[in-house]
Amino acid sequence: MKIFSVLTFIFAMSFCKAQNYSQQKTEIQNLIKVFGECIVKKDTATFKNLFTENSFNWIAVLKKPKGAKIFTKTFKDFHTFLLDKEEQEEIFKNIHIENDDAIASVTFDYSFLSDHKVANSGKEFWQLIKIDGQWKIVSLIYTLKSDN
Repeated sequence: MKIFSVLTFIFAMSFCKAQNYSQQKTEIQNLIKVFGECIVKKDTATFKNLFTENSFNWIAVLKKPKGAKIFTKTFKDFHTFLLDKEEQEEIFKNIHIENDDAIASVTFDYSFLSDHKVANSGKEFWQLIKIDGQWKIVSLIYTLKSDN
């Protein structure tokens, strides 16, 4: 009977922890949604709030037939890009979130649309941390395949 009680307790504790991580995943899914909305609405103030203040890297790997080319951008570079006149949208597919209660990794396939046409696409990886109850993007790395 003691073994049954111990196993029941362990199962209950792991269930509670899984529920907590499930809530974290919901919060992260909301961050992804807000990220996409900011691009469409060109909401640079909200967009800026999705990232950590000082530790942000934006790295793209441009896929080419003869090999990859890497370039690094800062948040300000993309922030300026959001102000372009064209309509913009990022579509997220095959989203996978791996997390605990303090850090997370998000991967997905993306397509970036400019004036309703796919401008580029690829795979995207985000690293997140939770600060003061809010998930923030620390870094972003992605492949960039031009669809033009």
